[in-house]
Amino acid sequence: MSEVNPKDQSNSNKPVSSSVFNWLIPVVLSVGLFMVLERTIGENWSLRIDMLVACALYVVILKTYQYLFIKKSTEKGSVEPHPAYSWPLPGPYKNWGILGKTIPYITFYGSTLLTLFNPFLLVQQFRMILGQSKTSVRVSAMRAEISNYKTKVNYRLPVDGEWLVYHGGHTPNTSHSWDVLNQRYAYDFVKADSEYNRHSGKGNQLSDYYCYQQPIRAAADGEVISVVNNIGDAPFVGYMVMDFLTRGIAGNHIVIKHAEGEFGFYAHLIKGSIPLKKGDKVKQGELIGLCGHSGNSSEPHLHFHLQDTSDFFSAMGLPIKFDNIRIDNTYVDKNAIITRGSRVEYSPV
Repeated sequence: MSEVNPKDQSNSNKPVSSSVFNWLIPVVLSVGLFMVLERTIGENWSLRIDMLVACALYVVILKTYQYLFIKKSTEKGSVEPHPAYSWPLPGPYKNWGILGKTIPYITFYGSTLLTLFNPFLLVQQFRMILGQSKTSVRVSAMRAEISNYKTKVNYRLPVDGEWLVYHGGHTPNTSHSWDVLNQRYAYDFVKADSEYNRHSGKGNQLSDYYCYQQPIRAAADGEVISVVNNIGDAPFVGYMVMDFLTRGIAGNHIVIKHAEGEFGFYAHLIKGSIPLKKGDKVKQGELIGLCGHSGNSSEPHLHFHLQDTSDFFSAMGLPIKFDNIRIDNTYVDKNAIITRGSRVEYSPV
């Protein structure tokens, strides 16, 4: 659920993979191969691999696996480069030249490797595998219904003012995470200036980020189903380090039932900022928390998606359209589809 991945900057012209578990299998297999190599080196040459070398070796294994074995879509014209390819990275990396394009791989994938040794996250990963394997059956059986899905209630943007859609769209090539079925139609929102910088200063302080502490609003009326409100913000903001010690993938989050079979999922909020509890009723536009950097987040942002059940791990993502919205300064009153790279703003009549 992280907002930005270094591959969006340097590999965004690669096609989308087709397997529902491509997001996890390469990581698991790479970790296994890494452990075998580490043991072999240790037993045969009595060498101990330090942490920096271990992270670099893991990245090499992972990228080699992805290049050699993951099947890619080859349909001509199907690839849409992510617009973030031309956007600056967060923090100081944008001023580091060639190192600024290399080090993020090590910090991002290295810290992602360490999350597999966190028992809280490991359990959640297994729950995701089991839940999404069942969900894949439902998605296969309902493909047409999902692609033509019409929500039961009207939705507004869950934020005020102008925001940038960093991730998200209704197609495989614009999707937040097409192969992760509960987040297939998810969105990551940030605030950015005219040059697509998401922060002022060096970007290594949470207060530097334009979206940090911004109010998050209920996208529609509803009832609070669950709340997590006790997870601290991830450390080392601006350095592409995943919080491998966090207790939850989504960080602080709230699930709101907006209609039968329509649950809003709002994630990565600030600890203690959610003023609601399970069972509370909310109105569209009501404050439900503050934008933060908790959980698996590489810079402050709001993750928002609509799902068909209350359980994050076994849910199926649903496409959502928004009312009363400006998209790149063009007003749309009903059923607007937004996609990555667009600047959007809630604009009530």
